[in-house]
Amino acid sequence: MDEMEGAVYERVLVPTDGSKAAKRVTKQAVELVKDSGGTVHALYVMDMGDAGFVAVPSDIKETRKRLEKKGQKFVNEVEEQAKESGVDCVTVVKSGIPEDEVVEYVHENDIDLVVMGRRGRSDPDKPLIGSTTKRVLGLSDVPVHVV
Repeated sequence: MDEMEGAVYERVLVPTDGSKAAKRVTKQAVELVKDSGGTVHALYVMDMGDAGFVAVPSDIKETRKRLEKKGQKFVNEVEEQAKESGVDCVTVVKSGIPEDEVVEYVHENDIDLVVMGRRGRSDPDKPLIGSTTKRVLGLSDVPVHVV
């Protein structure tokens, strides 16, 4: 983290999936904004995938509710960790393609830095960098700090 010392970040985005990596990321994000009085933004993206093609509408609605509840739990964990350190936190749960929603959120909220894990829950083969992180790196026009 030495290369990030001295940089001032006021708005740092933490895309979270509730994984252990996301929890480590939160700690670093909080430290990066703490001295500047900045804000951590916690984002969970519900990836509904092909649910519309394989389920009846009532199943989709139930799945959406379940994912929203899970996502709210994950962003609340980020918020709790931030507040324990005296850092403001904005929490958001969205639906869509994760990397697209992350990049859109960056633009809409004037985010200075994205801090995310090398890989999350959905990368079972444990590549060095997960697919979502890799795509965010390729799409983002703000710095992405990979933990």
